[in-house]
Amino acid sequence: MKKFINLFCVCLSIIISSCGSDDDAIGNLPPMEVSNIETEVIEGTRVKISWAEAEDVNNDVLSYDVVVNGRVVANKTTELSIEYNVTNLLTRRSKDLQKGLNLELTIGIKAYDSNGGVSEESIVKRNVFVNRDPSTFEFGDINFDFSYYNWLEVSWHQASDEDGDILSYDVYLNDLILKENYIIGSDDYDGLGSISYNANYSQYVDDEIIIKVVANDRDGGVTEISKSFDFRATDVDLGILTPPYNSSTEYVINQEEVDRRIGYTFQVEESTGYVIHSNEYLQLTLLDEQGNYVTGNSQRISGESLNPGIYYLEIAEYYNNSNLSGTLTFILKDPKESDVDLGALTIPYEEVLNFSIQNNEPDNKIGYTFQISEETGVSVFSQNNINFELRDVNGNFIASGYRRAFTETIQAGTYYLDVYQYYNDIDSGSFTLALKDSDATNEDLGVLSIPYSNSVEFNVSTTEPDGKLRYLFEINEATGYSFTTQTGVYVNLFDSNNNYINGGYRNIYGENLNTGSYYLEIVNQDYNDISGTLNIVLSTPNESDINLGTLSIPYNQLFNFSTTGEIDRKIRYEFSVHSQASYDFEIINESYDDYIYLYDSSGSYLNGSDYNDIRGTLSPGNYYVEVAGYSNYTGSGTLILDLQ
Repeated sequence: MKKFINLFCVCLSIIISSCGSDDDAIGNLPPMEVSNIETEVIEGTRVKISWAEAEDVNNDVLSYDVVVNGRVVANKTTELSIEYNVTNLLTRRSKDLQKGLNLELTIGIKAYDSNGGVSEESIVKRNVFVNRDPSTFEFGDINFDFSYYNWLEVSWHQASDEDGDILSYDVYLNDLILKENYIIGSDDYDGLGSISYNANYSQYVDDEIIIKVVANDRDGGVTEISKSFDFRATDVDLGILTPPYNSSTEYVINQEEVDRRIGYTFQVEESTGYVIHSNEYLQLTLLDEQGNYVTGNSQRISGESLNPGIYYLEIAEYYNNSNLSGTLTFILKDPKESDVDLGALTIPYEEVLNFSIQNNEPDNKIGYTFQISEETGVSVFSQNNINFELRDVNGNFIASGYRRAFTETIQAGTYYLDVYQYYNDIDSGSFTLALKDSDATNEDLGVLSIPYSNSVEFNVSTTEPDGKLRYLFEINEATGYSFTTQTGVYVNLFDSNNNYINGGYRNIYGENLNTGSYYLEIVNQDYNDISGTLNIVLSTPNESDINLGTLSIPYNQLFNFSTTGEIDRKIRYEFSVHSQASYDFEIINESYDDYIYLYDSSGSYLNGSDYNDIRGTLSPGNYYVEVAGYSNYTGSGTLILDLQ
């Protein structure tokens, strides 16, 4: 009907025009209605509304008003489409519609011409599916391993989703996906998403690293967060370093350092020893051009040989210092330049040598070379905290030790003695080098007649190449033996074929030593000369035992005794009783940790105590009481034998 009326008006206008003069103006006709109104979801909740251009017989310039669900979303636009975010419509809709399902849009469009003509409003209803993106969210922590670049951890807070969608997350290191479709569960700590990556990523650290987490609602809505790290931003290129080289540079590690470290790149074109140290505590890590670990330590690193190539030094804070600054020193030099050649040494030889191991020593040691033309023993010792190591001309190990090293025999030839720092201490001091026959201080006691008792004075010097003193002796009959001293040395007994017989700290004893030749060693394991007295007793083990015979009841008697010097460290009191008797045996006035035991004539144990007296009843027969010391201790006391 409207189209008919418009057509009628057009015809009427033509008739009027033909009846009037040429100067009469032609009347304006309004545009036709808009048609072909369409909708398209561009992304999320953004919808594109488009329409066909309205017809206008006057060929006027047209514009359009667009109303969506009662809201004017475009006013006098000359475009044939608009984009409109329908989020505000969702918040006014029912709960079901807030999930973005089939949102109904009522769209009204009017066309306007440039002469004031207005079309009829075209109204259509369109259903669209819209989806809101997840909300923005934040990182929790991002932690890197900066030693080997083979571990990192990323955590983030949950995003929310207004549509109620279940969100999953993708985590990226640059373009490398670390985790895909991660869903934060109820068992995640504090509701945080968290992933760990345990693989080498050193190929990324020379350039910018971007950690990205993408929240995905599975309906096309995504929100991402990212954080960039440039670990090399404050790195320093030292260029080519030519030995000998000694230079220092200032450094500052502050809170703005992402990785709390600074890197130094340098190149060497010839093999060299190296020392890199800081005047403050730092963690130093040296890597080669391929990122392979070379060495690392706190405050100071060093080495005897650094091959030609490009290297990367990382300095990092030590124990989380808040701010750190100091001086870093690079030293490149031949580690052998401080070594000493002592030349050919004449036997016997003994000399005190001074040493100084400075902080700039790449090998942390000083080497001493010497030659000898005859067989000898070697001993080195020092009162300073240093280590010794002795090798032959082919590098074969001979001896080593802390503050002291020795060996009984080396042959004619060239030798190397290294004096090392102890736990990287910067140390200076002196040591004694002695070359002499290790048997020169041994003493031959000759043939000893049994019984034998004597005391000899001894001194075991730190210059002893074998660290010991030997007493040679011979016996022509079997005997028991006791070797004791109060000095803190070890005593070892060997036969003439160097077979070990017995040994112990300060004293040894035995009940049977056969006819033959023997030697006794006194071993000095101290860092000083050591002197003392050695007590030697060779005798029958039972010669001090006492046979009391048959005792008449009642019987009460005191016996003073001493087990010092006793071969078997004990004394036995044998007796017999012809009638039953009650006994009470006790040791009093003892000078050591003693014990008292009671045996029958066949050696069967009947009673004993380490602390108290022993009591009981004896039947007629033969018995013996034994007094001795705990753990072979010796001493004196008084034995009370009481029979009733």
